[in-house]
Amino acid sequence: LDGSIRTVVVAVDNFKFEPFFAGHRFDASSQTILRLTAAGRPQRGLSYEVHLVQAYTFSSARGGGGAGWFGAAAGRARYRFVGLSRDWYQDRDHLATLWFDRLNLKIALAFADLTVGRQAITFGKAYFWNPLDVFLPFDPRQFDRDYKAGVDAVRLDIALGRFSGINLIAAFGRELNVWGTYVAGDQDLRASWYGSALLARAFTTVRNWDLAVQGGKIYGGYQLGGALVGEVWTVQLRAEAAVFWADEPRPLPAPFTGDLLEDHVTAVIGLGRRFEGSLHVEGEYLYNGSGRPGDLTTALARVAGGGSFHLGRHLLGLTLSYDILPILTGRLAVLYSLSDSSIQIQPILTWSVSDNASLILGVALNRGRRPQTGPGGMIRIRSEFGAYPDYYYLQFKFYF
Repeated sequence: LDGSIRTVVVAVDNFKFEPFFAGHRFDASSQTILRLTAAGRPQRGLSYEVHLVQAYTFSSARGGGGAGWFGAAAGRARYRFVGLSRDWYQDRDHLATLWFDRLNLKIALAFADLTVGRQAITFGKAYFWNPLDVFLPFDPRQFDRDYKAGVDAVRLDIALGRFSGINLIAAFGRELNVWGTYVAGDQDLRASWYGSALLARAFTTVRNWDLAVQGGKIYGGYQLGGALVGEVWTVQLRAEAAVFWADEPRPLPAPFTGDLLEDHVTAVIGLGRRFEGSLHVEGEYLYNGSGRPGDLTTALARVAGGGSFHLGRHLLGLTLSYDILPILTGRLAVLYSLSDSSIQIQPILTWSVSDNASLILGVALNRGRRPQTGPGGMIRIRSEFGAYPDYYYLQFKFYF
């Protein structure tokens, strides 16, 4: 039996744009999450995992995004068809939600491990962007990555050697629209082919290089991709790419044009190096084939609906971390859009208050051309990170 409690308080410094912020110069948000976990092995070859989460969220904001940075995922998410969440209190600014984030049973068979139920599945090799990590991946801007949300799936892990194997996954879910609600309504135990996945993955190690290839049906279409990780001298090299073919057209709501999902290629290449003296540097380049740099307003709707990583096609990511003191770590994360020359900068300080507690102070500064209102009141997005306000946050984590 374990658990954690974390509280994050966010101050939002809005720029002047009435359609997004309703005249609010400043907004505030906070979220407190209590996570109770249980795991055990009642008998040989049988184990279980349970995560029960209670979250309370307050927000005075009327727009501008940022909720994904909290790192919590309750009921309405991809690859979930069982209703294991309940909003037991909600008003204009407050929301209290209770849900099971993980609830699974693992059976050790003679030739494989079989896991059934809500479970966290992670397949990515990169840091900021993971084209192969299709099961509720982290937002590239997300600062809290301690727990990954679970999906409703059946997973079979077949070991072919010490560093080789095959993963077979069947994940079940419902289709969501661009606003994040289920197309068929909130009906439990109603999965659809469009919203589900049937995926196979093979991995191995060749001359100290980790290789992986995967393919199959995923949310909204079909995917084929691969990844590799290795070292060249003292520099780690990561590469990951995937091709996506949309299953059926899902038009974006008016006044946007095009479909939520379309055929595209996504690729990431990254370099990393850990120097003596605790300095750690990671850099990545993303080719985002689903971006639409010529129509950023439509691209924003596609990102909101989960159809794209970003608005633009070409992005760079950089993160540096350094142990200033044994109990104080500084980190700098930068995201830069080559498509529209906008940038997000996140300086973060983490203080280890004790063995079980930490305090995090961070800022997210967004710079770029701000949105405008065109003829007829139509919003025109002119840069990716220029569409977001600045955030200042303080987070406290305690594990027990």
